[in-house]
Amino acid sequence: MSTERNPGPSAGKTVLKGAALLGGAALISKVIGTLQKIPLQNFAGDEVFGLYSAVYALAIMWMTLAAAGVPTAVSVMVAEREAEGDEAGAQRVVRWSFGLLCASGLLAFGILQAAAPLFADWMGAPGAVAAVRTSSIALLFSPAAAVLRGYRQGQMRMARPALSQVIEQTARVAFMLAMLWWAIDAGWNASAATAAVHGGLAAGAVGGLVAMLWPERRRTGAGVWIQGAETPKKRSSRPDGGNVRIVIWPETRKTLVRRIITVALPVAAASVVAPLFGLIDAFSIPRLLQNAGSEAAASLAQFGVYNRGIALLQLVLMAAGGAASALVPALTASRTRGDDASETAEKAAFALRLGWWLGGASAIGLALLAAPIDITLFADDAGSRAIVLMAPAAVFGTLQAVSGGLLQGRGDLKSPAVNLAVAAVFKLALNALLVPAYGIEGAAAGMVAAYGAAAVLNALSLRQKLAVPAARLATAWKPAAALAAMAAAVALAALALGALTQGLPARAGALLTALPGVAVGALAFAAALIAAGAVGPRQWRELPGCGPGSRMDARLTRLQAAVRRKTAPSPSSPEG
Repeated sequence: MSTERNPGPSAGKTVLKGAALLGGAALISKVIGTLQKIPLQNFAGDEVFGLYSAVYALAIMWMTLAAAGVPTAVSVMVAEREAEGDEAGAQRVVRWSFGLLCASGLLAFGILQAAAPLFADWMGAPGAVAAVRTSSIALLFSPAAAVLRGYRQGQMRMARPALSQVIEQTARVAFMLAMLWWAIDAGWNASAATAAVHGGLAAGAVGGLVAMLWPERRRTGAGVWIQGAETPKKRSSRPDGGNVRIVIWPETRKTLVRRIITVALPVAAASVVAPLFGLIDAFSIPRLLQNAGSEAAASLAQFGVYNRGIALLQLVLMAAGGAASALVPALTASRTRGDDASETAEKAAFALRLGWWLGGASAIGLALLAAPIDITLFADDAGSRAIVLMAPAAVFGTLQAVSGGLLQGRGDLKSPAVNLAVAAVFKLALNALLVPAYGIEGAAAGMVAAYGAAAVLNALSLRQKLAVPAARLATAWKPAAALAAMAAAVALAALALGALTQGLPARAGALLTALPGVAVGALAFAAALIAAGAVGPRQWRELPGCGPGSRMDARLTRLQAAVRRKTAPSPSSPEG
């Protein structure tokens, strides 16, 4: 018999806090990850950076294949059992998932070790063999960490997974920087240096796993004697005569494993398709450029320039993906408890609005500050045109991630996978059509179109699962006005800062333009949203540090009240 659990904080507050925590951790991780690409490109050049990016896309693909959607299945199944008060059942899900993923990681490690020459040949880079093999070591550790993160997310305990992500990326970058310095000092060739740098994947995976396995303070209580459903009448006692609790599983091991695989397979398809975007680019763009007349070295260099924009785009999309992953257990628990559908739909609508706002703000910022950001991070503005063309993908990619999380939380694990698969095929076709004629700018435009297709397909699928309230024209002008205000503020700031820093070295001037420009844009957008009333006390009080009675809550309330006083018509003004 399941015991009734204390519902704790409201579902909306849990969703927003969990989304903010995981989204923030993902953003911090990607910022740290970007740091490893900057010295690599600066010291080794775009050609080595392109080779590194191609091998990295392959490694991430295999790391995703090894996980095979099981972490999300763990999150869903644990959320179901936690909602019913079945803590022992949730732990059983984790044990079997842990074993499955450790086995799949070992298998993937063996395949990459054996087939590294074949993959390097397909990429047109025989020197990548050592890097492929080195990157595969991470497969021995990363699947286990992924399962444990899924378990904590299913329990709505986001702190440890967020910390694990940051530790994983920090360890990875620290190892990479040390090996890069060593390789340059020792004069290693490009193949050896790239292999050494890719050892950071394994170092990061070990760090993330250690963070998840680090013991916590636990409450003491009666022991648990676990008994299978196959022998429901058997009873045993501990040798020391201590008290135990008998747990009879409602399903056999075989049934449990089958359920894990059944839930995981649709998610696995989506998980595999997401890094497939990068893999498609890695295996198609250099070869298409070569077919158009570029030399092999030049095509890899152009691919490295293209990946500057990809690195910046991923800063946005990974944060959105982390926030979306927090939606899955929250909405699953809501569905299991039978919460009011209209309330759930309203929260889903707010999540989508946040996706529009944050994605739109990111796209505008990337487009307006493309050149100074490119110079700041990568020493020149060779990738600025591709960044400008790729900027709208921030909107569509964010919406795709959020809507995909909403679909998974409502039990639709198939649609996000199918929609992403269609978008990936579309991306491959666009590369073949646009890259020979327009180079990496064509690939950037193809990325926007592919993410746009995935977002539209997800939106159509979501309408069939949840009656999300449509945006009202009477209020749609508010975020539009906030985005326009932000664009104007960023453009003016960029022009002013560019003029003030004109006499400085190019990189210093770009830095002093990009950083203040980003800060001005963020502040202007947030202030405009609040001033226009697009975000009110009901929304901001759910955010960390903005609770009722807090200093930030008082400031935001005063700001909104002041704006309303200025915009309200005077009593003597004529109406009509």
